[in-house]
Amino acid sequence: MAQVQKKLRRMAVGSAVTTVLAVIIAVLTLAPMPSGGPAGSDKIYHVLAFACLAFPLPLVRPRLALWVVLAVTAYGGMIEMIQPLFGRQAEWADLIADGIGATLGASVASAWPMASQDRRRVRKGRPYDRGMAR
Repeated sequence: MAQVQKKLRRMAVGSAVTTVLAVIIAVLTLAPMPSGGPAGSDKIYHVLAFACLAFPLPLVRPRLALWVVLAVTAYGGMIEMIQPLFGRQAEWADLIADGIGATLGASVASAWPMASQDRRRVRKGRPYDRGMAR
């Protein structure tokens, strides 16, 4: 029972962090943007932001990685579609950068040691402490 509570707590924390990041990204991508900065830096910001958004959930539940990539990329697409309502310009290149960032973030999270311990435990069907004591 303690394992189930621990897993639920980790999922709750991962979901909360993801929600906070999604709100921050929405505010930043829909707010008027000052001009300037190095050429192409906007795409780097998109990759970094969406990598951060896609990171928390696959870290606690590696099996969700593909779904997180799809959902985060769709979220980026929705933001791009409503940006013209906020005086911003929608760009296909931003959506591509969002998808690259989502893939990068979910991939790194899935490969993280905490996530791989989760996979080993699930495959062996036993808790961490019993599997690691050997």
